[in-house]
Amino acid sequence: MLKQVPTYRYTTRRMVSLNQLFAFVLLMSKKYNIDQSHSEGHSMEVLRYAEENYKSQLDIFPYLEDQTNVIFSAAVLHDMCDKKYMKQDDGVKEIEHFLKTKVQMDEEELHYTKRIMETMSYSTVKKQGYPDLGKYQAAYHVVREADLLTSYNFDRSIIYHMNRGNNLTTSYYNALEIFYERVFNYNVDRLFVSDYAKSKSMSLQIKSLRQITTWQRILGKTRFM
Repeated sequence: MLKQVPTYRYTTRRMVSLNQLFAFVLLMSKKYNIDQSHSEGHSMEVLRYAEENYKSQLDIFPYLEDQTNVIFSAAVLHDMCDKKYMKQDDGVKEIEHFLKTKVQMDEEELHYTKRIMETMSYSTVKKQGYPDLGKYQAAYHVVREADLLTSYNFDRSIIYHMNRGNNLTTSYYNALEIFYERVFNYNVDRLFVSDYAKSKSMSLQIKSLRQITTWQRILGKTRFM
């Protein structure tokens, strides 16, 4: 008989249920046709990076221990209000209703979870800069950086463009353009503030370049410039 896996907790506060969060991601992904580049697999990857980043900064920001609900919820749910798939306000309202009624998140945590999700995207940061979230500023960067780190997955970018109606070859070139114009410039643009994200991004960039090289070989293409 399998032993029950213990609940993973950093704090004595009531933790949000990851089972509930991911069930909601599955429902929203089906409702809004959110493809696998932004659905449950992506949410899992963002959560993993956020958890690693969070742990790496506890010595610097020990109060993050009491913000785990906000960090985990924003990491898992952030693309359930993505403008690429729906009106952001509509998605935020559905997330808010879910967190209030199903998760029973308190008002402060709900407010900052929403604020992080509404202001963390690459395009929003480039246009408006970072918001001032007070004591949740570090939590904001933990989630935002985790999302950026997932964008180093070149295959994921190809998958996104294929789900936009493009064939494999066109999707490859679209992804390549984004990587050389945006992703590989994250550090140049100083979009990472934590030591964890700065270090992790360098290893992920090497992995991205290997993915690109493999696809060049598979597709028989020359280096894109």
